[in-house]
Formats: sequence, structure tokens, C-alpha cells
Amino acid sequence: MDIKLVQHAKDYIDAMARGVHPLTGQEIPEADTLNNIKISRCLYYVSDILGEVIENGGVSKPQKGKKEPFDETKIDVSQIKYSKSPKNVSDLVTQINELRPENMVKLKITAITDWLVDIGMLEILTFNDKNRKLPTAKGLSMGIVKEERTGLYGTYQAVLYNEAAQHFIIDNLPAIIQGGYNGKRERAKKEEEILI
Repeated sequence: MDIKLVQHAKDYIDAMARGVHPLTGQEIPEADTLNNIKISRCLYYVSDILGEVIENGGVSKPQKGKKEPFDETKIDVSQIKYSKSPKNVSDLVTQINELRPENMVKLKITAITDWLVDIGMLEILTFNDKNRKLPTAKGLSMGIVKEERTGLYGTYQAVLYNEAAQHFIIDNLPAIIQGGYNGKRERAKKEEEILI
């Protein structure tokens, strides 16, 4: 990209945004379209973008490095602190994500809960037109528990994982990731919907 050309275009746009003809330097008449406040604001906006392009050497934003997929083999699971009292799956996922390298995508909560649904530990039930993932008899026997809590909008069933369930999830991280639950399945499902 020719930065000098971009700078030249920016100068023209700046002049028009100020109500000045870019070639003659004369004021543009009040009734002219370029003096409309919406057009002027738009020109200032485009000028700012061109300023970014110039500042970043020819691109509108510096390119961020693409993150590698979540890889459970690069996580030292021996550092996971299991809780004797039941805890939310989000707490476990937060711990896992704190152990991953910076250039790796995060593990999603839904990766775990969708896998638990598929293996029959959780089931999707509908309450008040909202889907909830709650433990099945198999999940309850594994240590996934329901606890009634009161929140801002009344009582609800919190789903918690005891120490055995926490170990079960960590022990099965390879199955969760290799099964594509952290994004690949989602993309494949979307692609399949497009094809249908």
C-alpha cells in the first residue's frame, strides 16, 4: 500500500470535512451536500480510519496472532486444585484456562457441559421457555448435584460438581477436546446447517 497516496487522500477528506474544496482551498457553499453535518461526520470518521492505516504502516489495525486450538496436553493438570465442597463448572474451567499458554484459545464451559449431555450425565430440560442442563440419575451418582439457591430473579437450581465429578472431568479432558466439543463440532454443525 502506498502510504503517501493514503496520506494524500486523507488530506482531501480532511479538507472536505472542514468545508473546504480540496483542490482550490476555497470554502464550500453552505448549501452544498458536503456541508451537511452527517456527511461531515462521516468524512471525519473515514479520516480517522485512514490515520490508523498510516500509523500502522498500511493496515487498519495491527494483525493479532492467531491463537492455536485448546490442547489439553499442554496443560499441567497436576496443578488443578480440587475442591472438597461442590463447585460450579465455571470455577473448574477458569482454573484450567489459567494454566493454558497465552497463545491458546480458552476452554469453553459448553465444551464440558455438552459432552456431559452426550454421555448421559446431564440432560436438557425446559423451564419457562429456557433450556437448562441438569444432572441425570447417572450424573447424580457421579457427583453432579443440584442445589436450590435464591438469586435476583427468585429461586433456581444450581448445578455443582463434587470432588469426584471434578476429577472425572479433568480425567476426560482428552475425550472432550478430541471429540471436538471446544469449537470444531460447533463449526461443523453450522457448516452442516448451511449445506441443508
